[in-house]
Amino acid sequence: MKHLLLVCLSILSVCFTAETAVAQKKKKVEILNADASFYDADLIDADRLIGNVRLKYGEVLMYCDSAYRYPTGNFDAFSNIRVNQGDTLLLFGDKLFVDNQTKEARLRDNIRLKDKDLTLTTEILNYDLETGIASYYEGGKIISTENKNVLTSKEGYYDSESEFFHFRDDVELKNPEYTIVSDTLKYSGLSETAFFFGPTTIKSQSNTIYCNKGWYNTNTEVSQFNNGAKIYSKSTFLGGDSIYYEGNNGFGEVFGNVMIQDTTSNYFITGDYGWHNEEKEKSLVTGSAEMVQFFDGDSLFLHADTLRAAPDSTGNNLIKAYNHVKIFKEDLQGVADSLIYLESDSLLSLFGNPLLWSKDNQISGEKVDIKLFEGRIDRMIITKKAMIISEAAPESYNQIKGRNLVGYFVENKLRKIAVNGNGQTIYFPLDDSEEKKVLGVNRADCSDVNIYVNDSVIERIVLINKPSGGLHPMSKANPDDLFLEGFFWNSVNRPEKRQDIFIWQDAPAPQ
Repeated sequence: MKHLLLVCLSILSVCFTAETAVAQKKKKVEILNADASFYDADLIDADRLIGNVRLKYGEVLMYCDSAYRYPTGNFDAFSNIRVNQGDTLLLFGDKLFVDNQTKEARLRDNIRLKDKDLTLTTEILNYDLETGIASYYEGGKIISTENKNVLTSKEGYYDSESEFFHFRDDVELKNPEYTIVSDTLKYSGLSETAFFFGPTTIKSQSNTIYCNKGWYNTNTEVSQFNNGAKIYSKSTFLGGDSIYYEGNNGFGEVFGNVMIQDTTSNYFITGDYGWHNEEKEKSLVTGSAEMVQFFDGDSLFLHADTLRAAPDSTGNNLIKAYNHVKIFKEDLQGVADSLIYLESDSLLSLFGNPLLWSKDNQISGEKVDIKLFEGRIDRMIITKKAMIISEAAPESYNQIKGRNLVGYFVENKLRKIAVNGNGQTIYFPLDDSEEKKVLGVNRADCSDVNIYVNDSVIERIVLINKPSGGLHPMSKANPDDLFLEGFFWNSVNRPEKRQDIFIWQDAPAPQ
């Protein structure tokens, strides 16, 4: 495309005008050959050249079957037109008209330009001698044999001063590696950069790109896509207000309304800024970052300051969340300093002061693992300092504590809790009245404890291996009977709905 400038220069150099006195002093059209030459004022007021006409203007040679040279400086040439500049440029056509008044050169019918590896074909080509713009209006095709590019459009023009090519309406650039379809395309021959205006699609074997505005460097394969940019590659979707993309290594940065989606796994990640590496299949999102994991009939929403996604050793997704982690699911909510999700094991692990809530139960420990099965919670494993707390009545909390704890779920509901090692329980039985008054406090210590739960209510507690303790009325209970060591009730950061995962407050001091 960049050689279209030579076409314009060739047309200009052929366009001799008798009235341009300064130009005539510098250059003149030389008639090198004509089988016949005559002038008949009664027939036409012009010099007529017929048969094997060969003209020279500077370094440009022009061949045609016949030509007219008018006193006004206008010039017409007909049949088998061939313009030759140096050893590289050849221009063919059926008609050539030069209007000295409008300073426009018009080439018509069967136009074909060949310059090195490039060929341009069109039916109408105009060149404005004043503005230096060459244009076509009824379709054109440019073929490059070196890089195997084929560009077609309904309209196109070239600005010789800015050295920009402009193509409009049904623009299509085909290459064995990719295809670009756009409403408007501008191309800089100097920087080898294409600029898109209007809806644009770029398709290759590895990805498909959509945008409404942007640019693409055909040499470096670096690009910028704006206004609702989207990139589909393999199993990944990348979208945002704008995308910076390096095609040679598949690295992309996304700004504003970021979305990164794995189309083979049921999750997507959103945020304000993100990047994705196609080769390593790694992603990062920050700023209002959120991951949505779809389960059967339910979804898990996760927020953190930073979200990372990468494949593990088995090729499955490994998602890491850092700082101010919050999760919301209809039947499970949680907060932590960090989180890891292993798709291969369907395992969700929370680290750094993790807290979980399931119905009325607050669950804590040094580390919490949630095992999922077919999109539902199957087990919950709490490692070290495991504790489950639920509010039995105002200022009365049922508490279960042990070295480790395993919670078993049925249909996403907690049904059994197994405490392993150093088991301790505090339980407040209630009467059957509407007020649900506390009957007393049951404090028990043993090695292991099994707790059976129905609809978030503890139905039965089984103490295993040398239990000790008993039921005391509230009037005779001392403070040590009411709270286990490490008791901490925190509901301030519990997300009650999806939007709450973006709200973080400082937790109250331990009670």
